[in-house]
Amino acid sequence: MIKKTKQAWEKGQVVNVGFIKGLTVIAAVAAPGDRAPDSYVLLRGEQFYAFVPHRGISKIGADEARRMIAEGQRLQAAAEARAARQAAGAIAAAKLAAELMTA
Repeated sequence: MIKKTKQAWEKGQVVNVGFIKGLTVIAAVAAPGDRAPDSYVLLRGEQFYAFVPHRGISKIGADEARRMIAEGQRLQAAAEARAARQAAGAIAAAKLAAELMTA
């Protein structure tokens, strides 16, 4: 998510991108793990836009907006599952270490 800005890049907030004013943030699509910047689905009137910082803004259709949001949700769920597996492994290792230390 964009952090160093005067605009709030959160769902429902109105932002400006270049000369395009009054865009509403519909979704922030995280790009976990690939070091690419997050992308944003924006709306102005009836037109959807995809915005990636330092890469630009482009018009998209409603189907593409849905696809971007679904892909972002899928990536987020996969990252959360990976984090849960890592946490479970760390907890199991800590339990084993504690058990071995008391034996």
